[in-house]
Amino acid sequence: MTPPVYPNGGGLMPSPNFGPRLQPTSCLPAGYCPPSLPQAINALTPGLYRAACECHSIRGAGYGAALANLLGNVSYAVSSNFRIRDRNGRSMPLSLHIRFAGARLSGKSEAHVRFNAPVGEAIKGWKKGRRFDNVLPPTLLRKIRAGSVLSLLSMPEGRGHLAGPLSRSFQDLSDLYDSTMPPFDRADDDDEDLAEHAPDSAILVTCVNVQDDANRDWLDKYGQSAMASGYLFRLLMMETDELAIEGAGEQQPEFALLDYDHRIVELIASGRLKLKEMSVGQLPDIKLEPDAEQILRQAQEHFRFMASAALSPRDAIVFAVRLAANARRIAGCMHVFERYDGAVSPDTMARAVTIAEFFGACWLATVFPPKPVPEVAQRGLRLLDSLCGSARQAGLHTLSCLKADVEVGAPNFGWTKAEIVEAITWICGQGFAQVATRRENGHRVIKFELIVNPWAFTSGSHGYPPRLV
Repeated sequence: MTPPVYPNGGGLMPSPNFGPRLQPTSCLPAGYCPPSLPQAINALTPGLYRAACECHSIRGAGYGAALANLLGNVSYAVSSNFRIRDRNGRSMPLSLHIRFAGARLSGKSEAHVRFNAPVGEAIKGWKKGRRFDNVLPPTLLRKIRAGSVLSLLSMPEGRGHLAGPLSRSFQDLSDLYDSTMPPFDRADDDDEDLAEHAPDSAILVTCVNVQDDANRDWLDKYGQSAMASGYLFRLLMMETDELAIEGAGEQQPEFALLDYDHRIVELIASGRLKLKEMSVGQLPDIKLEPDAEQILRQAQEHFRFMASAALSPRDAIVFAVRLAANARRIAGCMHVFERYDGAVSPDTMARAVTIAEFFGACWLATVFPPKPVPEVAQRGLRLLDSLCGSARQAGLHTLSCLKADVEVGAPNFGWTKAEIVEAITWICGQGFAQVATRRENGHRVIKFELIVNPWAFTSGSHGYPPRLV
């Protein structure tokens, strides 16, 4: 096991060999394996790592739900205290826009309720800090323009949100992601008092939990327009099939979660004082150490590579730039939460890059899900496996037989003759075999000949070439 980086324990640096990895899919480059969920959890800094683990072991929430809801609420608390410098020296907020899509009984509600609890207590009676559930765009903008400059859009089940207009108000969401107030439209023209006193900058953090089928429906309907607008690239999205566990409940006392509660309340109280004296855009900036900046630059190029199999070269660059910006924000969130002094360290940035890369791989797998193997390819693979098995049993290093003899075996597979002919055609099209005309005993015959080495295949579980068309 990798030793703890900090003497107080928690927050292990991720090992490349720890935990199961996501299986490579068609949306990722050949040979590339992204970080796993256990690695993303282990990349959290010590206090956040322990809080996520306690939420899982005590409350029973899946690690994916715990990671998403933890980061969302930490982002909300720290965003009222600091901003962070980008690579060009410009100031950006520490707000994150997160969507967690999980199957039923994944612990979405448990994670949402537990990590939201101290936020609700800390913002009671504070007009500048608000939590919203499902809300219409005009209401959200009106409340923000009226002074609610620190807003959190958070819900345990966001099915109604994804069906509503706010989820597709891409320009407004993109502006608020950058802490910029969306411009007034015609509906606001007659409200002169609101226009005069509206803030020029505001924070909106989103942490929406939703079931995976609702997220898939939303992507099918609005994914293309969300990507064209640029907002989808800003959204951190995770979809998992984790199941929640029973959890220890009251049998295990909370320690890290109580520390989390105390720190969230402390951060929001500090933010209340700062936002009385200055606007969101005037909050102090965190800088990055030069080595941390170099880690992020290298990560951005890596992010571009990981998107190259699914996106056009231009969109891959956009994906990489936006994901690097989210990694920068995650690093700033962890830095502030843990009370680290000075600039963001290379260690903290390396952790943030691992977490962002995990989210990026989830984003690609969710937006570009692997297509099911066509039936003709499945039949072709099954026939190829059977033919290679026959060749092995006969001790042959190749196989050559009459094509008609192969076609005769269609009933053995429950296929029609046309289906087995399609399977033969597919096998030949993939370069595994060929159909050739030969002369035997003075007669012209059509032979089916394997090109692959049958000894390279293990019946029922062999690895076929990765690129099947």
